[in-house]
Amino acid sequence: MSRNEVEQWAGDYVLGTLSGSELAEFEAHLARNPEAQRYVAAWERRLTPLAATLPEIEPRASVWDAIKAALDEAGPPATVTVRGGEGEWRTLGPGAEIKLLMVDREAGFQSFLLRLSPGAMLPPHDHNTLEECLLLEGDMLIGDRAYRRGDYHAALPGSRHAPISTRNGGIVFIRSELRPEMLG
Repeated sequence: MSRNEVEQWAGDYVLGTLSGSELAEFEAHLARNPEAQRYVAAWERRLTPLAATLPEIEPRASVWDAIKAALDEAGPPATVTVRGGEGEWRTLGPGAEIKLLMVDREAGFQSFLLRLSPGAMLPPHDHNTLEECLLLEGDMLIGDRAYRRGDYHAALPGSRHAPISTRNGGIVFIRSELRPEMLG
């Protein structure tokens, strides 16, 4: 993220206009980036006094109707929705990309899609907590064990994943412990 992008996202964050995967991505960036934290603090200093100067105005009924309709489209409160065309695929390694869906720092987990190109291979890795995988498309091998669309795999705490590979490519939904190196 460039300095200008960080400052703009910080302003959007303070205004409350980020949502879904953009909000999750910026909060992950914010947690580990002091510059982003300074931009958020600066935006809060600039905007908070302005809010106190605005008069209270009762919106017209049509405005309330539009707000209610937008909230109905957004889904229930305290939920996160990431549409298929939303979010950003980022390179994890050769032939592997991820799209963050949800990051929960308090609970220490993340949910994401892993897209593997034909022939891609991920190295073995350890698990401190439970990791759940559901193959949505294509094929996947964990060591010598083959998985097809709809197959579920859980790596239990303390386990070690054998290398993950694919012959024809695939997309996997994964819920795992929060790994900062995957947040970008």
